[in-house]
Amino acid sequence: MPLVITSLVTSTAFQDASPSGTSGVTVTKRLVSNTALSLLASVDVGLLKTSAFGDTLDYFAGASDSVILGRLRLRSTQLVAVPGSEGLVFDAVARFDGLYVWCDVPTLGGGLYLPVETELDATPRSVLAFRSGANSPSADLSTTADILGTPIDYGGKPVQTNIPQQTMKVSLIIDSTRFTLTSVFDRIASHSGKWNSIDFLHFLANTVFCESASISHIRDEYYRVTYLFRSDYWFGCDQVPKIDVWGKAEIDANGAAKTVTWKSVAYGSINHNLIFTEQPSVAVATQWAKEGSFLTYP
Repeated sequence: MPLVITSLVTSTAFQDASPSGTSGVTVTKRLVSNTALSLLASVDVGLLKTSAFGDTLDYFAGASDSVILGRLRLRSTQLVAVPGSEGLVFDAVARFDGLYVWCDVPTLGGGLYLPVETELDATPRSVLAFRSGANSPSADLSTTADILGTPIDYGGKPVQTNIPQQTMKVSLIIDSTRFTLTSVFDRIASHSGKWNSIDFLHFLANTVFCESASISHIRDEYYRVTYLFRSDYWFGCDQVPKIDVWGKAEIDANGAAKTVTWKSVAYGSINHNLIFTEQPSVAVATQWAKEGSFLTYP
């Protein structure tokens, strides 16, 4: 069995990066063997690689969120035979990196966190309206009484108009070595199709709806889960007139729909703040999603 002797590290380079970049360490070692080895032999390659840096995806400095190198993993190893050494001397270059970012969070100090991204869009929703200035709707509302307001329909025919609506995407990175995809799937199933039971980011309780969620693979252990939330001026309700035996809107003496109600499906609610549970810090991730940067942490 050949013996591989690992010499001292010949060079080390560290790269720190912002949340949009990738932090990492590049390490070069010189390996010396007492038996000639070949980079075309799988056994020899495995011996050299393991002797130099261990197995792919091994941690560089152990698993920790409190040290700057704590979540870097071995991503690649390059072996180069030194010319003229007759298979006895090799240079090994390894790259350790990860998607964690070292952040000096105000009041909390330094730590490793996963970046959070938020997108906002204010595109109105097209609706059919019978009344203007009607009683305000709410989540999961279906009324039987007239919603009042000023009639704007024409003989029971509604007018098409736009109402304010805002959509928000919250994108999180999941480290599947810490939280399994099964737990993320369960999280999505719990939150999809639900209103917020308590205040969530910029929104008061029962004012924003989780419309959908998706998971995509980034690389290795990292996955991205994206939630789509929607805030609607009518809370997802529609104005529906009471109809007559002919299936048309009942008309009052002024030629307008006689009785108009709010109608929607009852979806229920949940604490949407729980979507940050699979992050290194719930508090930092929540603030990051709300304000756009960990620098704004209280």
